[in-house]
Amino acid sequence: MRVHLSLPAIAIMGAGMLSALPPAHADNLLGLYREAVQGDPNYLAARADTQASREVAPQSLARLLPNVSFSGNRMKHSATQKEDVPPFGKVSVPFNYDTRYHVLGLTQPLFRAGSYAAWKQSRALVEGAEADLQWAEQRIGTRVSSAYFKVLLAEANLEVTKAQRDAYLAQLDYAQKAFQTGSGTRTDIDEARAQLDMAAAQTIELHYQLNYAQDALKAIIDRPLTPLARLKPERMQLVRPDPDQLEVWVRKAEEVNPRLHALRSSIEAADFNVKKAMSGHLPTLDFVAQRTWSENQAMEGQNREYKFNDKQYGLRFEVPIFSGGDTVSQVRQARAELDRAQQQLEEGRREIDLLVREKFNGVAQGVLWVRAYEQAVKSAEQGLESTRKGFKGGTRTTLDILIAEQNLANAKRDLNRGRFDYVLSRLDLLSLVGELNEAEIGRFNGWLEERTE
Repeated sequence: MRVHLSLPAIAIMGAGMLSALPPAHADNLLGLYREAVQGDPNYLAARADTQASREVAPQSLARLLPNVSFSGNRMKHSATQKEDVPPFGKVSVPFNYDTRYHVLGLTQPLFRAGSYAAWKQSRALVEGAEADLQWAEQRIGTRVSSAYFKVLLAEANLEVTKAQRDAYLAQLDYAQKAFQTGSGTRTDIDEARAQLDMAAAQTIELHYQLNYAQDALKAIIDRPLTPLARLKPERMQLVRPDPDQLEVWVRKAEEVNPRLHALRSSIEAADFNVKKAMSGHLPTLDFVAQRTWSENQAMEGQNREYKFNDKQYGLRFEVPIFSGGDTVSQVRQARAELDRAQQQLEEGRREIDLLVREKFNGVAQGVLWVRAYEQAVKSAEQGLESTRKGFKGGTRTTLDILIAEQNLANAKRDLNRGRFDYVLSRLDLLSLVGELNEAEIGRFNGWLEERTE
């Protein structure tokens, strides 16, 4: 039997089949990182800034290369001339003539210390811009990762609070029924309700935190989010830094950190800027060559045509004598800027060192913290179970159960925070030594799993 379907029906069935498929496009860390690299305005601005800075070097080099120019003009002249014409006396006689003038010139700098220093300075500036772009590449990885895991942390904490709220609600229902049968007290109801109200308030606050975290992530990729792939604890690699020596990481960061590389390049550029300013005291020497063609047609009683063809070449030597103190002032300014760049490098070095120590300890201690928090959750679960048994046996009260529930919720929140802090510390540590790339992001993405609900 054949079934004939209209095009709209086929389209509706196709859409239904697609909606039934698993969300293969669900957002994960690696996918969002790739989107951010392609569309994050902050990172794209850094790329554009680097591209613009690359043009500084050829512009500076051009001042050391030959300069060829050509100029010319053609003019038409209209004039009158007084002539003595007997018997009329002085008579104004009009006449017209053309002039042409063409000049081809070449200048080749032979010694210009300022232009040479400017070229060396431009190369340092370009190197610094490339390092800034590398730093931006590191930062986009940490920005996306931080925003991503903040969403996951907010979701995990919200789930804990909702479970806590449900437990308080069940405890309140039990207390109310016990009070009605005469086996409970009003105090049990009040205590359960107070904890339930607190959990409800925390749920509202956590919803706000989740929305804010999602907005921060959406601001990077500029589109709505699908449910994010969640962290699967069983896939996490809880290992200490490799190598497990803090000073090794500090030295490595000082050597290869892109931000420090950019600051060193700025010192080099500032040093050449001092040389460029000091060149204002030095002479300049150029080779110049020029060829001139000119034509002049005039009438002085008869037609005449003048042609001129001139060739010139030689050296042009200039010696600065006095500039009103401008050069001296520029030298002082350049030296002050060099000192500023040196201090900025020292400040950056200290800041990077501090961050490396913080993130190294975050990874090293994070291994212990996560394992301790995992044990704390197990203990809290066991404690809650024992309290419930004691309550049934009459040795524990409703308040004891509520406290045990609170302890379990706190332990789970601490575990969530410990896991995400560990992940972010590892990502940040890699970025500080310039090693946070797509491959590393992919490794951490392997710790995630797509949602099935």
